[in-house]
Amino acid sequence: MESATGSRSISLAWKLSIIVPLAVAVAVLTISARQTDQHKQIMLSIVANIFGVVGLIAQAAFWIVVRKWTGLGIVMLIFTSAVLGFGLHSLLRVLSK
Repeated sequence: MESATGSRSISLAWKLSIIVPLAVAVAVLTISARQTDQHKQIMLSIVANIFGVVGLIAQAAFWIVVRKWTGLGIVMLIFTSAVLGFGLHSLLRVLSK
């Protein structure tokens, strides 16, 4: 039976592009929590946060492309890109020490 609200089905590619980075982030954070070396723990936490931000960027792209929420999608894309840049900067600083 068809939904009366006119909702569209989301493709598997969009679902995977949002869910997979977030699942990887949770897995890496779980591994990070079990580390005894603080340097490795911080490095893995930063990597997990980067995967989380990639999932949010995919969500913003989904809002822009599929849902046509351009205003909200662009604001989220700008914010998450800034957070991604900061995360990459932090990761490079940790790796250089």
